[in-house]
Formats: sequence, structure tokens, C-alpha cells
Amino acid sequence: MRLAWLLALAPAIGLPWLWLGCGGGSAGSTGSGGSPSSPLSSYQPKGCSYSVTLPDGLDDPSMGSSGTGADPAPVHVHVSWAGDPASSFAVNWKTGQDTKLTELVYGTDRSAVDAADGAGSGVTLQAGHTFIFGSPLFPTQKARIHEVHVCGVDAGTTYYYKVGGPGHWSAVYDVATGPKPGAAPPFRFAVLGDSRDDPTAFAAIEQKLVSEAPDFQIFTGDAVHTGVNQTDWDAFFEASSGTFHAQDAMARIPFMPVNGNHENLVINYFAQFALPGTMSQGEVADSEGEEWYSFNYANAHFVMLDEQPTGSALDAETQWLANDLAKVDRNRTPWLFAVHHKPTYTASNHSPDLDARKAWQPIYDQYKVDFVLNGHNHVYERSLPIRGFQPGTQDGALAQADSNGAPVNGSGTIYLVAGGAGAPLYGTGTAYYTAHTEKTRNYAIFDIDGTTLKYRALRPDGSAIESFIYTK
Repeated sequence: MRLAWLLALAPAIGLPWLWLGCGGGSAGSTGSGGSPSSPLSSYQPKGCSYSVTLPDGLDDPSMGSSGTGADPAPVHVHVSWAGDPASSFAVNWKTGQDTKLTELVYGTDRSAVDAADGAGSGVTLQAGHTFIFGSPLFPTQKARIHEVHVCGVDAGTTYYYKVGGPGHWSAVYDVATGPKPGAAPPFRFAVLGDSRDDPTAFAAIEQKLVSEAPDFQIFTGDAVHTGVNQTDWDAFFEASSGTFHAQDAMARIPFMPVNGNHENLVINYFAQFALPGTMSQGEVADSEGEEWYSFNYANAHFVMLDEQPTGSALDAETQWLANDLAKVDRNRTPWLFAVHHKPTYTASNHSPDLDARKAWQPIYDQYKVDFVLNGHNHVYERSLPIRGFQPGTQDGALAQADSNGAPVNGSGTIYLVAGGAGAPLYGTGTAYYTAHTEKTRNYAIFDIDGTTLKYRALRPDGSAIESFIYTK
């Protein structure tokens, strides 16, 4: 555990690893569509090319084929990707602890899905897994989580779905798959982070995102104040602003987060998001490969990192990053984005993360990453394009920029801090690399069409902080 105050508590309560779940084993496994041995450890969802592995230390991990309790209504519904965005999506939700039923029905006809109580004409049923987890620090906060993975669906298609089970379904939501691999239609994504202390402010931004209609959202970490406290997570998922509920956005717009220092790799984070999970050297065991990961969308590649490891773990992640970016065909995928929580370049409250800068900027430079997206400082900041270091220092060297401070034909990397989605705002500062900064709640919108990128930074009321167009 990396938070000092949690480490201090561990000896007092006799718990060496506080991020573990609330008990139970995970020795069993199941194949695609098969019956799990008990308890469940891993399985391959029907139609998926990947397997899902559950963290250790969960209570009652099992396939949710039956069983409704006193509180079966699905809440906290949110969608993400654990596989190819063009052919899959995954959904998580929460119910009362005694409800095991974990089903999702989907199709392209909203009225058919709305009327369905199971599989039928034009409606497919997919089952998933469920478990209970908790924290020894908050023993009364155990939560029943459900997760379903849908694979083999068509690219560029809007699907309607609902979750729960017969007689206990959620509302119907829509989610769109990504374009076919190699295709490059125009698309839009949003960037935000650090919702933390003010769920109402977070919900207000999510409401704006609905009107912006991004294809997905990138979250730069620190969703909650205390990652091990499930009450904070409940407030995050149940965030509302007036009559709008954050779930109305999160159940429709895939949410792709990175670990922040307030999540701190706790089980609450990994248990409640379905993300690409290929375990690599250096990742903490209970991440099941979700501590760092990458995915493609249209002609862009996103690499999602965790800057908290040190020593050999950081070395392993750095090698993974280099290997991942080396595989990207820039003729087919001209846009590269790296995401992690603590900023590489910033002049606000928290100092720049020099360890991440030293380890990763040479790789960003080598593979000409376009944007590095961070949070942690609760302000808006954008750097001028940076490429390489000034001689004999770890200070970034400024690259060619246009009149808006945007790169010129891939001249350098822009380092962006979008950390104003609810945490208390910090003061701003400036450095030689500062292009724009403002003390305000914020989010960013990227529109990509071929080799042209339109960028907008916005306040929660939708007014513009700044914008520019960047064409390679």
C-alpha cells in the first residue's frame, strides 16, 4: 500500500495488505460458456477473444446465473471497454448483496430491448460474473458488483441494452461501438479528472458531455477522495446535478480511467471498472493487468499508465510502454495519446513528476506522442510543444509552435493538465513552457478527422477556455 497513513494503520489492525478484498478464495476457473468451478477465478466470456480474471480476496465470486435478493435493482451502471472498441463493450453495476443475477440483454432495436425479459427476436442475452468485495478498514461497506462483457458485435453500431435480470431490469441505455479497425471516420473524445470532493460538480460536467456527445471519455484519475472508502465511490457513481444523474452519461459514454494517488490501486478501483487486462511484469497482483493498458480507437492509440511504481516495477512499466508504442503503425494510426495521473510538466500546486519525466519523456520523444494527458493539479494547464531536453538538464526543450502554441507538423508533445472536475481548485503558475493556464473547473474535447485535430478546453458552463486546430 502506498499511502503512508494506510501503512501506519496496517500494523494496528494486523493487515499487511489493505487493498485486498474482504476474504474468500479464487482457486476455480471456467472456460467460455462453461459452468464455473467454485469459487470462480477466471473465464472467457461467450464470443470474446480474451479472458476475464478476477482479483484475489473476493467474497462469493461466481457466474450470476440466478438469485435475486431483497434489493435487486441495478445502480451505478457504467460502460467501458475491456476488448476491441469496434466489437465489444463491458458493463458494471451494483445491487444489494444477496442478488447474484447478472444478465444483460441487448440489440439494435430499442423497443425490442425495452420489452424483453430475456433473449428473444432481435434481442441477445449475455450473462456475466458477480462478487462481493470490501475493505478491512470499512468492514460494513461490502458491495455486490456485477460485470458483463459483450463481444462479437458490429463496428460503428449503436446498441441498446439493459442489465439485471427477469423482472428486475435497469433502464435502457444506448452505447455505440467504435469504427472498424483501420477505418478513420471523424470521432470525438472528452478528457477530465479529479472529481474527488464534489460529486455535484462532476455530474454537471457529465451533463455537458451528454450534449457534446463524445464517443468516449478519458479520466485522468482521482475519482474519489479516499479510494478504500466505498461510501466515496457510491457518491461518485450516484452524483447528480439538479435532475441529471452522472449514470445517464456513464452508462452511455465509455469511461476509461487511470489510477490516481487517491485510488491508490485499491480493490474498490479494480473491482468496479472493466478495463483491458493483460498482466505484465511489474503490475500489482490484484490489478489483473488493468494497472496499465492500451487501446485503439479509429486512427488513434491510447496508452494508459500509472506513474506511482518505483524501482524495478517502474522499469518494467517503462519497457512495456516502449514495446507498446513500437507496435503502432503511424501510417495507419497517426495520433498517439499517453495518459497518467501526475503531471510531467506543471507550474501549479504539485511539482512535476520528474521520475515519470525522466523515464517516459525519451519514449514520448522517440515515438512522437502527440499529447500527454494528466490530472492531479486541480487547474487547467497546457504546455507549449516539447521535444527532447535542454542540454545537461531534465528541462524540456521547446519545439516549433504556431501562433496558438500548437505543434507544427508533429514538432513536439503537448502536456495537458485537466484536473478540475470537482476537487478543490489550486492556484496557477507559469513556466517557460506554459501555453495557457487558468484556475477553473474544466474538461477538454478532442475532435479528430483524419490528420486534423480540433481542440477545445471548456469550463463547466460550456464557455471556452481556449481552442486551436492542429493538422499534421
